[in-house]
Amino acid sequence: MPLRRRRRMNLERAFQRMTWVISLAILVIGGFGVMHMWWEETTAWNEATRPGRSDHLGIYVEHLGVVQFPLQFTDQQIKEELDRTASGAIEKAGRRTSALLSLREGYPEYAHLTDSGLADKLLSSDPVKWSALSEVTVGDGRRVTLLSEIPPTYLKRAQGDHISHLYSPSSSSHGSMLYTRAQALKAEASGQKVAAAIFRELERYYDSPRPGPIPFSTSGPLAIIVVALASLPWGAFFVIRWIVRRFSAPRRHREGSGPHEGAQGRRHREAER
Repeated sequence: MPLRRRRRMNLERAFQRMTWVISLAILVIGGFGVMHMWWEETTAWNEATRPGRSDHLGIYVEHLGVVQFPLQFTDQQIKEELDRTASGAIEKAGRRTSALLSLREGYPEYAHLTDSGLADKLLSSDPVKWSALSEVTVGDGRRVTLLSEIPPTYLKRAQGDHISHLYSPSSSSHGSMLYTRAQALKAEASGQKVAAAIFRELERYYDSPRPGPIPFSTSGPLAIIVVALASLPWGAFFVIRWIVRRFSAPRRHREGSGPHEGAQGRRHREAER
């Protein structure tokens, strides 16, 4: 084998080994990054979709608050009861809030009282007169934690670990919807407007559940990027090898395939002269 060709083959093997090293390094480092991203996504998703332990089910009702249901209630039973009574409870809560707001504006001495404090004070003085300020309930007297008229600051939002379901009452644009935490998060991630509207309101009052990426929504595309990056060194290797072989072929043709053929060519040219 000619010396020039031997050197070219040795250089090609060295370049191939270097390509293997770079490609494997990218795969290993990128693989660790993908695994770390997947672990964070899965952990965050499990925390967001799993409600805290409680002696009741907490159903967040849009425009109303959190309604407590017994643990033995099924999703179908919860939805049927909310479909029957949630709209009336929302209307009563709106009238109650407006009345309390008017009282605060008309009587400065009530300004420092909370909604429940002001309602309890007036109901204790005259229950019949102030019956509109009575506690808002759903169904068979189920307790409701109403949303405040003025949302709290970001750091003073209530904890939402007890919220197990999210409910949106029917409207002119959609029917009523009842989601579990996981279903609501998946619906919001897929772009459903009803779920997104619930979360926009909920996050003003509670710190959880919060919308987040579904597992593999970020780590999946990242894995594809890692594989693509790992293939780049091989692309460069094959392109450079093709260029080298393409431009070295004419030279070998001119000089012959070996030293003897090159010498015979020179003797033939000298004989012709």
